[in-house]
Amino acid sequence: MLPSAEVLDDLCSRFILNVPAEELGSFEKLMFLVEQAHWFYEDYYRDRDTRLSSMPLKAFMGLIFQHCPGLAPFAAQRDAIHAQFTAFKQSVPVMGAILLEPNLEKVLLVRGFQAAASWGFPRGKVSKDETDAECAVREVREETGFDIRPLLVEGDCIEMHIGQQRSKLFIITGVDERTHFAPLVRGEIGGFAWHLLADLPATKEAATLAYHTPDGSRHKFYMVWPYVKQLRHWVRQRRRQGGGVAAGKPVAAKALANADPAPAWLARGAEQAQEGAVTTHVQAPPEPGQAWLKFCFNREDILRHLPAVR
Repeated sequence: MLPSAEVLDDLCSRFILNVPAEELGSFEKLMFLVEQAHWFYEDYYRDRDTRLSSMPLKAFMGLIFQHCPGLAPFAAQRDAIHAQFTAFKQSVPVMGAILLEPNLEKVLLVRGFQAAASWGFPRGKVSKDETDAECAVREVREETGFDIRPLLVEGDCIEMHIGQQRSKLFIITGVDERTHFAPLVRGEIGGFAWHLLADLPATKEAATLAYHTPDGSRHKFYMVWPYVKQLRHWVRQRRRQGGGVAAGKPVAAKALANADPAPAWLARGAEQAQEGAVTTHVQAPPEPGQAWLKFCFNREDILRHLPAVR
C-alpha cells in the first residue's frame, strides 16, 4: 500500500517546508532532505503500519515530487535526478573504523539491514565542519553503540580513494569480543559479527565469489576487500613491534602474510585473479553551490502550493 496524501503532507512538512531557505537553495541539499524523509518513512511510518509498501529512494522521490506542486515540474526527470544524486554522494568523503580484538586476529564487521546486504566496516559520510576523526567516532557509535574515542590514534588508519570518494578507516585495537553492540539508528544495521582477518577476501575477484557457510547462508564482502591487504600489512608491522597482543596470550602461529584470501569454507579450486586497482566510474559532481541540471527551487512557491501543511 502506498502512503496516503496525509502521510506525504507530514513528510513534506517535516523535512522540506520547515527548513531554512538556504537549505532549498541548492539541489543537493534538498535531495538530502528528501532522503531523510525516505528514511523516516521506512523506519517509523512502516513500523507503525506494516501495510505500507517499502520502496527504494528513487520510487519515493517520484511520490514526493508529484505530491508537492513546487517540485512537480521535475518529477518527469526523476531518473536523471537520482543518478546525479547518487554520483554526488559517491564524492562525499567517508570515515569509519576497523575494530580489532586484542590478538589482532578478528575484525568486527556490520551487515546492512536488508537480507541481501553486504558485510562492511562501520562508517559513514562526513558532515559539514566535521573532522575525519569526529566523523569516525560518530558513525561507529551510531552503527554499533561503541565509543572508539578513548582508543583512537590519529596515525593508525587506512586512507584511500575509491573512484572519486576519499575514505579513511581508523584502526582500533583491544576491543573485547564480548562487547555488546547495538545500533543507535534504526533501519541501517542488521547484524554484527567477528570475522577472522585471515579468511577475508583481499581481491575484487575473491570478493565476487559466492561465500557460503555450512548452513547455506551467503555472505558478501564487496566493501571489505579493498582494505584487507593494507590491514594485514599493518597487523604484521604491529606484531613486529610487539604490540596488540593481550597479556599472557601467545601470538597466533598462522602468519597473516601467507593467509589464503578466501575463507576456509569456500569451495576450493576457484581461480584467483591478480589483485587489481579499485575503480569506480561516476559522473563528476558539480562544484559547491552549483545546481544540478540547472534546477532551481523556490521555497515560497512550494509553500504556496501546500497551504494545508504550513
